[in-house]
This record gives sequence, C-alpha cells and structure tokens, in this order.
Amino acid sequence: MDVKAYSKIVFFSCGAALLMGTLFSIKLSQFTGVTNEYDLKRLLVIVCLSIFSIFLIFVKNVEFRAFSREAKILAAITICAISYSSIISKHPFFSFVEVINYGLLLIAFGVFTVCIRALKIETFYFSFYIYVLLFSIFTLSKYLLFLLFFYIDAKGFNINGLIYGYVNVRFFNQLQVMLIPMLFFPIFKSSYQKYITVSILILSLHWVVLLQSEARGAILSLICASGLICCFISKNNRRKFISTSAKGLALGVMFWLIFIIIIPSWLMDIENLQLRTSSSGRIDLWLFSLKGVMDSVWFGFGPMSFAWAEGKPLYNAHPHNSVVQLLYECGLITCSILVIGVIYYLSQSMRKLREEKLQMNAPALLSFLAGIIYSMFSGIIVMPFSQIMLVFFAAVIYQKEGASYNRIEINVLIILLISTLIGCYVILSTYQHEQLLPALFPRMWLHGLIG
Repeated sequence: MDVKAYSKIVFFSCGAALLMGTLFSIKLSQFTGVTNEYDLKRLLVIVCLSIFSIFLIFVKNVEFRAFSREAKILAAITICAISYSSIISKHPFFSFVEVINYGLLLIAFGVFTVCIRALKIETFYFSFYIYVLLFSIFTLSKYLLFLLFFYIDAKGFNINGLIYGYVNVRFFNQLQVMLIPMLFFPIFKSSYQKYITVSILILSLHWVVLLQSEARGAILSLICASGLICCFISKNNRRKFISTSAKGLALGVMFWLIFIIIIPSWLMDIENLQLRTSSSGRIDLWLFSLKGVMDSVWFGFGPMSFAWAEGKPLYNAHPHNSVVQLLYECGLITCSILVIGVIYYLSQSMRKLREEKLQMNAPALLSFLAGIIYSMFSGIIVMPFSQIMLVFFAAVIYQKEGASYNRIEINVLIILLISTLIGCYVILSTYQHEQLLPALFPRMWLHGLIG
C-alpha cells in the first residue's frame, strides 16, 4: 500500500468517527451498549488508532520529519520528568495510564504528519474545508430542528438543550473553536473565493450556538486568536478576513436575537437574555491548584492526580486550564518545557505567514492557536475528540517545505504497532476499574463503574 492510499483511509476513518461520535452517537451507543457518549468518543479514538497502527506496517516508504538535536534532548528530559512524576504519584497506575494516553496522542501526531505530507496541501485543505462545511450543516440543521420542536411544544430550553450528541455543550464548543477557522479557507485561496458566501452563512449559525450556549471562553479564544493572526497575514487577506468575520458575526447576532431572544419571549414569555458574570468555579479551581503546587513544585503530583485531589472546590472537575493542570500534575520542569516549546513553535509558524505562498496555512494555524487559548478556560486537553483534534492541527502546521525526512524502517513500525496495541489495551482495561468510582469523574472515563 502506498502512503497516499493509507492517508485517504486514515482521513476517511477520522471523518466517519467524528460523525458517528457526535451526530449519530445515540444510535451508536444503542448498538455498542456504551451508554455514555463521552466514553463512546474515547472508545472510537482508541479503535481508530489501533487500526491506523496496524495498517501502517503495510505502507511502503514511510518517512517522518527529522528532529533537531535540541528537540531530542528536551523530549528526553520531559519523558524522564513525567515518568518520575508518575512513579511518585499516590496513584502510579493511573498516572501511567494518562502517560500512555499522551503517548497514543503522539503516535496519532506522527500518523497525521505522514498522511498530510503524502497529499497535495491545497487539495487537503479544500477537502477538509468541505468536510467542515458538511459537518457544520448536519449539526446545525439538527440544532435548528430542535429549536423548532421547542417552539412547537412552547417549552423553554437551557444551554445544553439544543445540541445533539454531546454530554455537555462545552464539548461541542471545543470542537467549534477548532473547526470554525477552517471556514475562512476560501479567503486565502483565490480559486475558492466563490465559497465565501456559504462560509459566512455557516459561520453566522455557529455564532448563534456560541451565543446561545454562553460560550464565553470560546468566543474570547476565537477573537484573541483572530487578532494575532491578523498581525501576520497580508493586508489584502487581512481586509477580507475582517470583512468575512464581521459579516458572519453581524448575521449571527441578528439570528440569535430573532431565534433565541425574540421568538421565545413572544411564544413562551421566556427571557433567554442572561449574561453570566461568574467564573463557574474556575478561579477557585485555579487558586486551589496553584496553592497545591507549592507542595510539589518540580514534579507535581503525577498525571491524572487532580481526579483524586482532596478538598478541590468542584468534586467532579479537572482544572479547566492546561497550564495549571500541567503545573499541578507534572510539575514545573515538564510544564516549562512544553509551554515554552508551544510558544516557540507558534511564533515560528506565525512568522512564516508573512510569505504569500504560505498564507493558505492561516486557517489551520488559527484553529490550533484558538484551541490552545481555549484550553486556558476549558478542558480541551482532557476530552477525547478535542484532544485528537488539537493533535491533528498541530500535525497540519508541522509541515515544512524543504525539511529533511528520515525513512522509518519496518522494525520500527512493528515496535510502534506493538506499543500502540499494548497502550490501547491498558487504557481499555481501566474502563470499569473499581478504583475509578471513588475518584468521581476521572478524566480517562467520564464515570468510574459504567456498566
């Protein structure tokens, strides 16, 4: 099998898994017997990674971009530090389960990198843009249908009432933050500018969902990421980007006022215009985590240890901040290396946007940047689909023209396959683990004993 054929299999499978785990999650849950949609998403990711690693050993001429000597040294330090954090944890088994999950995400990053390089980048971007359009149309159509049903029944709805296929609407907001930027792709490629009108319409409906679900962090992340990107793209593209964003936002606010505020108020005498000003407990979680860090500054308390943290303000929550989480669980060494690495990587990628021929990468970079910013307020780095989506966009912007690549030998691919299957097995073995129930909603699975 050649790399191009393998790439098509991978991306088709990922697209199908995203649809099955969201739009068709209830049907799939009934078919598989997995009653929780969050856990269903985790299972889909594990199954996909297992299949990809199996198929990879049959691919000819697999090449991966060579790492610099400095990157290898920092990676080695990070692996040692995070392993030590796991060993000294009060729950070393589950700390290593989390480390294994990180390892599987790195394998996914490698697979995506190999696949993207095998395809013509313009074709890849356009295909993904069409997929985002279709995914948005399917999802938002259901959203509008649910809204119509609430009108007909004359019932009020809350922030979770209109989104289908998600345990919590925030899980959809996390995907929105990374998918919405791809709707701007036609701006950066003149041959596809005929699609800008449909992008504006879909963008406006996404804004309706963001406003109706009161996704303050998501909105702030998109605005901040867009502002940063505008500093690096060309003047012409900046003008078109701002114009398209403004039209989508204006239309979205108008639809939100009509469909979410005015019509419910008229039909049901319900007031939906409520502006939340509280932190939803996030500030308390951050302060609790930062105070706890002082007891174990360098290596933290171990990956996933926050699930068992005593006295945390919200008994069933994660820190809702990727940096705070890394600092609390993995310590200052690991957190510093990863944060500085991401900042350096992003700054280098954004500087490249100044080259006209690389402006096409702006939407993908915007997706990754918005996801990283939103991880400061939400749980992107702990949710199954959000994790893999963030890794996917990291792989997209990792592409570099003219970079050196090393061919991966078959024995390395076999070791990778064995490691992946063992890792997937270990994670699956915790699915109904008796030690998870007292933890109350650990991050690996939504509940402890699900069955």
